[in-house]
Amino acid sequence: MKIAPHILAHGNWISMADFMEVALYDEDAGYYSHNIPGIGYRGDFATAATMSSLPARRIVALWRESCKACGCRLPIIEIGGGNGDMAMAVRREFSLWEKMFARYIMVDRAAALRQLQRIVAGSAVSICDTVEKALKKVNGRAFIFSNELPDAFPARQFVFQNGEWWELGLAVVDGHVIRQADKQPLPASTAFTTWAKEGQVIEVHESYHKWYAAWQKHWQQGTLLTIDYGQTVDKLYYRRPGGSLRGYKAHTLLGADELAALAGKCDITADVNFTDLINLARGCEGDTLQYMSQRDFLLPMADTTRPEEQHLVTEGGAGTYFNVLIQHRYGN
Repeated sequence: MKIAPHILAHGNWISMADFMEVALYDEDAGYYSHNIPGIGYRGDFATAATMSSLPARRIVALWRESCKACGCRLPIIEIGGGNGDMAMAVRREFSLWEKMFARYIMVDRAAALRQLQRIVAGSAVSICDTVEKALKKVNGRAFIFSNELPDAFPARQFVFQNGEWWELGLAVVDGHVIRQADKQPLPASTAFTTWAKEGQVIEVHESYHKWYAAWQKHWQQGTLLTIDYGQTVDKLYYRRPGGSLRGYKAHTLLGADELAALAGKCDITADVNFTDLINLARGCEGDTLQYMSQRDFLLPMADTTRPEEQHLVTEGGAGTYFNVLIQHRYGN
């Protein structure tokens, strides 16, 4: 994908969020739409679901707890299920009786991934393109979960310079695509106050915040489990003055200034500000929250004699860099 014509067609400046939207989701040439090679060791990146069955076991255990608290067998809605690995892993952890009666719905905005999920899961799951449609199918009551979802939403990027925040985007200068700062209205985020230090770059997942708020009124009862890499705002940019926006191609890390040249050919991501997510959830009156590291979430069910599970729960291992936010909505 050549991104320069798109930039020039939009006044020779687009935000990094607009760039991510095109590079990841463009119908004709976006990464998730057409060019993702797979997930796991053959792809550009791996997730916990491709490494071990432990996350699936823990998710099913939480689902059982939520069903008990709600007094009913909750349908499961998985958002952003990628190639279907987690869905199949979760279904393997059901008892035979549960598998017969537990409804499973996958939600993904990318048509190519929905098609892949249909191939992998077959009739075992239903597939929708929006959370609203999935919730309508189950009358608003569901156990909802995602693994590495918020980080894939387009993120706006900002830099603090000369005592104020400027938004970073892409422009074409002398035939080259470069990042360039422009003065734009700021979205709501806890990062602006915490990291107002000269030269600091931050990201805000404003698109995720808006998406989350849009479907909350359709969710009546259940649990929302969010697993992703990131930190609370006080720790998020420690020793990271350049921010966290980056790409992955064949498991190789790409810096923010390399992304334009590989638009549509690589994954693009930024760490999640969990303080912002916690504040969004706190705005839902009556809900209760739990926040912890993925390590602490998985540890109660981990078999540390198995290397792949030990890697997820060892102090300083993969589970330390991921965090978990659980939102319970048990009202009728």
